[in-house]
Amino acid sequence: MIAGPPVVYRFVIKELVNRRMDDKNIWVDLERKMKCGVGKCGHCQINNIYLCQDGPVFSYDKIKKLPEAI
Repeated sequence: MIAGPPVVYRFVIKELVNRRMDDKNIWVDLERKMKCGVGKCGHCQINNIYLCQDGPVFSYDKIKKLPEAI
């Protein structure tokens, strides 16, 4: 589970992947982008994902193709 300053995520994920950890076992907290928490304002939306409704914790395999998430 990775939680902390977003700038750290990319480096921690890279290291975990280098150590052969499966993407399904890497969990990322994207809570930082939430504002209203109920999906009304759209502030937390990344493509078709609303962090406040669908997360805010996601396995890396679900978000690795969303560059704006990491």
